[in-house]
Amino acid sequence: MRSYAAIPPSIWHTEIKKLRGDVDAIAVHYHLTTSQHSNMIGLYRLPLVFLAHEIGSPVEEARKGLRRVIEAGICTYDEELEIVWVHDMAKSQVAPRLSPKDNRVVAVAKLLSVLPICPITLAFYAHYREFFHLGGQPTLDEFERAFRVPLKPFRNKEQEQDLGAGTGTSGSESQMDTYPHARAAYAEEPFDVPASHIEGRSFLVSNGLPPQFMDQALERLMKRALFPCDISDWINEARGVA
Repeated sequence: MRSYAAIPPSIWHTEIKKLRGDVDAIAVHYHLTTSQHSNMIGLYRLPLVFLAHEIGSPVEEARKGLRRVIEAGICTYDEELEIVWVHDMAKSQVAPRLSPKDNRVVAVAKLLSVLPICPITLAFYAHYREFFHLGGQPTLDEFERAFRVPLKPFRNKEQEQDLGAGTGTSGSESQMDTYPHARAAYAEEPFDVPASHIEGRSFLVSNGLPPQFMDQALERLMKRALFPCDISDWINEARGVA
């Protein structure tokens, strides 16, 4: 349990701005960043029943509020594994970047190592691997191996419907863990891998990518895991569009 959480006043003009008019979503947001279940990296287990109980709402209302927070690009949630990732929490609660000898490197690695390897936790690892020097941490050897394995192709729509047959929902509707590029995989293809990182950067700049997302976008681009909707989402995020 954390005994302290830093919530800057500027949040009313950034994340909360995207949730204005939705009291349930705002309550969910504050729970995600301050609850006893949370940690400094913003990646932790959170059963919906706990969320609903602590914000004082029925489970379905809590689910709707969480969905709004997800749609605003603030977090990602895997309903099956009950794991949430509050995207910028590690940046604000730990630091944007750590030095290799910082004691918090080991602390971050320890918090991540107790979670299962899944799309959410692996995405966190890929994002903070360089910023927090996670690649050399012995407790994260399995994450490093998973990080280096080529991404598996997404199932097509027909396959997802087959998986959901008999349950009343398709596989893609059964949980809230899909990333923008995964959701769009049914309708669009990822960008081709450029010949070099220099060409990749030039391509991303020409497509209007905000500079603060360059490293993350380039990493995905070089793995052929970057989709047009990713860039659109980052542009909207930089503009403060919900």
